[in-house]
Amino acid sequence: MYNVWHTRMKIRVLAIVLALSAGISGLSPQASAADQPDNQPITLLIGLDGLRWDIIDRHPAPTLQRLADQGVRAQGLIPVLPSKTFPNFYAIATGLYPENNGVMDNTTYAPEINTTFRMSDQNDARWFQGEPIWVTAEQQGVRAATMFWVGSAAPVAGTRPSYWRQFDGSVSNAARVQQVFDWLDLPEPERPGFISLYFEAIDSASHGAGVDSAEERQAVADVDAELAHLLQGLESRGLLTQMNIVIVGDHGMTDLSADRIIYLDDYVDFSSLHSPQLSGERQGNAVFAAFHGEDVSVENVYQALALAHPKMQVYRKSQFPDWFRLSHPDRGPDLLIVPDNGWLLSKRGIEFRGPRATHGFSPQHRDMHAALIASGPAFRQGVTVEPLHVVDIYGILSRTLGIVPADNDGSARRIGTLFRPD
Repeated sequence: MYNVWHTRMKIRVLAIVLALSAGISGLSPQASAADQPDNQPITLLIGLDGLRWDIIDRHPAPTLQRLADQGVRAQGLIPVLPSKTFPNFYAIATGLYPENNGVMDNTTYAPEINTTFRMSDQNDARWFQGEPIWVTAEQQGVRAATMFWVGSAAPVAGTRPSYWRQFDGSVSNAARVQQVFDWLDLPEPERPGFISLYFEAIDSASHGAGVDSAEERQAVADVDAELAHLLQGLESRGLLTQMNIVIVGDHGMTDLSADRIIYLDDYVDFSSLHSPQLSGERQGNAVFAAFHGEDVSVENVYQALALAHPKMQVYRKSQFPDWFRLSHPDRGPDLLIVPDNGWLLSKRGIEFRGPRATHGFSPQHRDMHAALIASGPAFRQGVTVEPLHVVDIYGILSRTLGIVPADNDGSARRIGTLFRPD
């Protein structure tokens, strides 16, 4: 495990030496990125929200299947806890668990500044800690371009990608692909060496209609068709065989039921604690719950809930299993409740109106695992490898980009299974 607040002097010295040896004239991110080398293959990271590990086995997806057949497919991509969009896409970007990058949930309470960050706060750099891949790339002479990636609209560590688009759900999938083409059509000195692209259509369909629904099937088909259009555009530009493509999901999905809800206020009044998931009149139907508060209140709530219901586990901070990776020095919760897969935590008076399916549950459950497919000159062909973790993706991208990674929580052993022998 690495801590993002530890010194990185050695790795930075190495990065500077590599940059100077490549003939880079300046050390500022934008200055160095302008002189990026010509011969390094472009890396394209594609995030498919809600791409469960088995989705291309359940629905026709010829483009995704083609990339898997030509490259590497993992048996799964294990998310961080909670298995939600913001924590996982930012863990993908940084290679860090929430305890090291500060993004604890889609809604994150930061007691050190008495602020609650929400998904609408994507421009606020105070939320996003660690070093995302676009910052590492820019600082080492590789231009980066991000299309709707979590954290990329904020100046993390004072740096944004050379090109970036803040999330706008009204932008069609076709327009997103066209933006990638526009970046690739820039003059070579201005062309990005790292590009990310994001689609949320599969996640939206699964939430709305459920796992294995006709709507989910159609969303997979629609996204797969856009990926086919993307590959055709890369081929017509002579870039397809020179590009390393990494496709990731952020989490899986499981169906819900109004019969699987635990009403915590049946057992205890927890209003003395603050929970980003359950505090407030309209807050309920949560897939996990973090609580912050004074020791006495925490202990009272713990004692009331610890054995209250067989479908949930309750933990004091001192009891967190190592795999939680939620012990952030400022933002880590004092109490955590983790329900079984498919069960919700709520309060009386909060009506359950859906969704039909969701995620956020323990990453130890197979339903929460995402998919990983990688294809291109750097990767092995036609193989399936053991599951990787979302924190491994940063190291994979660093390797395909030819840059020195910052400290991260990924595994060199797991990453190595994807690549061709040197």
